[in-house]
Amino acid sequence: MTFLLIEAGFRVAEAVRARPQIETWAVYDPDLGYRLNPEFGDTNAEGLRDHPITPKAGRYRILMLGDSLGYYGDTVDDTWVGRLRQELSRSDEIVLPDVLNASIKGYSNYQELGFLKKYGLAFEPNLVGVGFVLNDLHRILHSFKVVDGRIVGQSHAFTKDALDSVDSWGVRLARKSRSLVWLRRTRAGTFDYLSSRLSDGYSFEYRPDLNTAWKDQAWRSVEAQMREMQALGREHGFGLFMIIFPVADQYRPDYLDADRDYVLKPQRLAASLCRRLKIRCLDLYELLSPRDFEADGLHLTGDGRQRVAEHVAQFLNESGLIPAAPR
Repeated sequence: MTFLLIEAGFRVAEAVRARPQIETWAVYDPDLGYRLNPEFGDTNAEGLRDHPITPKAGRYRILMLGDSLGYYGDTVDDTWVGRLRQELSRSDEIVLPDVLNASIKGYSNYQELGFLKKYGLAFEPNLVGVGFVLNDLHRILHSFKVVDGRIVGQSHAFTKDALDSVDSWGVRLARKSRSLVWLRRTRAGTFDYLSSRLSDGYSFEYRPDLNTAWKDQAWRSVEAQMREMQALGREHGFGLFMIIFPVADQYRPDYLDADRDYVLKPQRLAASLCRRLKIRCLDLYELLSPRDFEADGLHLTGDGRQRVAEHVAQFLNESGLIPAAPR
């Protein structure tokens, strides 16, 4: 009874907060679910968290697609994509590229493909990068409450498909509870630890956002999406590459000792996909460490963002994906 009263209180408070509010950072998009609000914060007029886009004027342009890992940073230059721009500007081996950050928090690979088709092609990229995270395998991971074509409220939730992907009814129920969702947001490590201890297996298997990365069926959908990106590249004249991000739990010694091959299965599947499609890929697992992650085990610290920027810059310098500087 105490739990039910607490849960009811959370739901009433949520309804009261949501009623008068219109979402600030996101606006409704009928094809993508949502996109960034061009009138919010440091989002530019084209709906990117980046500097204003200037005319291409013959420059070599890189469009970076991604989710919250590319979105987060204290400023647009503090994101890992913003730091990548700075790193590439220091190289005298390649032409100075124009780097656009189209990372949108909560997006999946499916939404990134949709964004590329609906908005990204207009930027005339010469090269498109996909910042692939292990929570990008859902069709749509997060959803907002939408009323009359407008997002209402300040929070988004996992979609039903994402919640149902967890192979545990108890965990699915916990994720739907407003009070337990609050617990997870404020004590993420404790919640995931308890989830894994109350069930057999690994913590990531009980996360609606991450568990599909260990399921073969989801990777078939990603492969189809990447093939479509390739086809768009042939049609519109841009190259394609992928950056594969790990999550902190993949570095846990107890997990690796128990079954290293299984823990790193997503990296093997991604590498196999890249070989089949002949896409240049950079796997960051061996290049990062647990110290590079925030407490949620997913997002990067400032040092982590810098490390990623340096490794991706080196990858692009050495891959031949960016034209060499004229001599």
